[in-house]
Amino acid sequence: MQAVGFVKLLSQFQGLSVDQICQAKAALSDQENQREGLFVLREKEKSVGRCPHCSSASFVRYGRRGGRQRYRCKAAACRKTFNVLTGTPLARLRLPEKHIENAKCMAARSSLLEAAQKLDVAMSTAFRWRHRFLKCMAALPPSELVGVVEVDETFFLESFKGQRTGLTRKAKKRGTPAVRRGLSKEQIPVLVARDRSEHGNTLTQRLDARDAKHIGSVLIPRLSKGKDVVLVSDSNSVLKVIGRAHRIEVRQVPRHPKHKTTGLTHINNVNNYTQRLKHWMIGFVGVATKYLANYLGWHRWLDANRKTKTGRHFLEASIGWSLAA
Repeated sequence: MQAVGFVKLLSQFQGLSVDQICQAKAALSDQENQREGLFVLREKEKSVGRCPHCSSASFVRYGRRGGRQRYRCKAAACRKTFNVLTGTPLARLRLPEKHIENAKCMAARSSLLEAAQKLDVAMSTAFRWRHRFLKCMAALPPSELVGVVEVDETFFLESFKGQRTGLTRKAKKRGTPAVRRGLSKEQIPVLVARDRSEHGNTLTQRLDARDAKHIGSVLIPRLSKGKDVVLVSDSNSVLKVIGRAHRIEVRQVPRHPKHKTTGLTHINNVNNYTQRLKHWMIGFVGVATKYLANYLGWHRWLDANRKTKTGRHFLEASIGWSLAA
């Protein structure tokens, strides 16, 4: 739009009624959402560094389709085309103009009903979109843990919420407590590790078993390389085994009914994070175990971006890892 025409349009706003102003605001809001999502995609197109099909770094621009830049791989064995969303859970997802609004709902932790009403889509669509975005968040690699790293475990009751076939036990009403007291196969273990850096880098991941092999395979790759790392935990002997195997110092909080810290030897930070995670999970009235990793990634992102959690940031995080160099 030319500058003169735009100034003339602004001058006409003074004569609008209240209803017309509301309609104009709604129309401009829709346009803003559409353009904001496209702007994020345009920015991510600049960071495309490899073909998602064969990982080749040799490709060329291949026109535009649906407002998105397409590329073609130059590798002789591939020659396939792709765009910025190829290879991500958001690929081929319809109504892309609503993705930024859905990201805002996710950043605000809106319920499925609230998201469906705001996006004007069916509940099933809102649910499918939620988990498409959450797959992206779960795939984001946790930050590197540095310095003093507090390690603990937490547990979530096994849930088959929404599953009608293939149950390993009798169906029961949601919210029913575990059959066995204490720890059992009904409790799904989750490793929680958090360092004491300014950003509070955090690792949350479901464990297949609570032995040194499984815990070590999850924890060790996330520890900082080439720097002194100190693991602080409770009296769990598994961390001692891992520390000896990888030559990492392990400090453990002594068992005492009253004194649960010894100077800087404590796990208060990781316990506070676990408490926030547990409280946040209550609002979902039970999370299906098959989706547990998605929700752990969602909360990890929300907790790390408490001060800057916007829809745009959420959308950028959702697609930012797909075609990085």
